[in-house]
Formats: sequence, C-alpha cells, structure tokens
Amino acid sequence: MESPRSVADTVILHYFLLADQAELLLRQLGRPIAVPRIVFDPDEEDEVPEDARSELTRGISVKGRAAKDLARDPVARLRAVTNQTRLNVIHDLHSSGDVLVVDLDKRELRMLGTLTSPSGCSSFNLKFPLHAGEAACVAIAINRGLMLATDDSDALKALKSGGHTRPYQRVRKLLIEAAESNLISRAEANGIHAEMRSLGFWDTQPPFE
Repeated sequence: MESPRSVADTVILHYFLLADQAELLLRQLGRPIAVPRIVFDPDEEDEVPEDARSELTRGISVKGRAAKDLARDPVARLRAVTNQTRLNVIHDLHSSGDVLVVDLDKRELRMLGTLTSPSGCSSFNLKFPLHAGEAACVAIAINRGLMLATDDSDALKALKSGGHTRPYQRVRKLLIEAAESNLISRAEANGIHAEMRSLGFWDTQPPFE
C-alpha cells in the first residue's frame, strides 16, 4: 500500500461523503487518505456510547436516529436515510484501503494535548483550542509532513505556526482545482458546493461566480 500524502478532518470527509463525492475527494487528495482514529474508528463496538464514538461514526449514529424519528416528516426521514447511507461509505473506503486510519505517536499526542488546551494552544498562535479531530489532523500533518485537508481556519493557523510549509486544501479549493483539472465542470463544482451548503456547510462563496 502506498503511503498517504494527505490527512483529512471530519468536515472534509463529512461533506464530500454527504454530497456523494468520495471518489472526487480521493482523486484530489490521492489514495490513501490518512484519517486519525478520533475522526473515524472502524473498530468501535456497537455498545460504545454515542458521545464516546469517533466523530464520523457519531454522525452516522445521529443520522440513523433521525431516520427513525416519527416526529419528523417523511421527507426529512428519507433524507436522513440517504445521509446515513452516504456517510457509511467511509467503512467501504477503509476496507478498500482508500482510507488509512492512523494512530497518533507520542509526539503527536503531546501536540494534540497542546492544541486542545485552553492555555497551551497559545503556543500555536491560537486564542481558543482546537477540537480534537482538527488537532489530531494538524499534529499528523506537521509530524509526518502530510498535506492537511480542513476548512477550519484556526487549524490552518496552527499548521502555519507549527512550521508546516506544504500546501493545504479546503473544500472550495478542492472543487476549484477539480474543475481546472477537467474532472468536473465549473457548473458541477458550484452544484456540489450548493448541495454541501444545503446539508449544513457554512462557506457561502461558490467556487465560481
């Protein structure tokens, strides 16, 4: 198996999966994509409490509950079923070797602790600590020299503060580059971005005006 060239956080994976664009993400970031276990843990047992699950499996569980919630209208429940099915593709990507789950080494664990600490995060030029998933991705990117894929501005600030000089990727940047490489059209890039927006993604600027 080839070594990963990139590490992706929950937001990147979440929205590309929800938009049914896993293959596009893989073509843009390269196979395999490194993912820290706190973002996706394929070895979790069913009895693990929801709040103790990895970020993606927790999201899958939330979509599953929404799909069964009779207080929701049928259209909302059907959408939740679709979203759960698309998020579950992460298991197939892991089984195929397209997603490589990595465990943090001692240096990365120390960096994770600093990045998630209200007092320690200032050493990375942050006013507020990162969430654990983003912090783990930053630590892996810095320690292993991988490209970071995230839409968290503070994570990118920490990446730069940590001396990382390799390029990074954001959702809109990935869609722009995919269109410029003729993998998709500009209209398709805008359409994918719009679908992500409809699913909760916060970036209001489309890839192409």
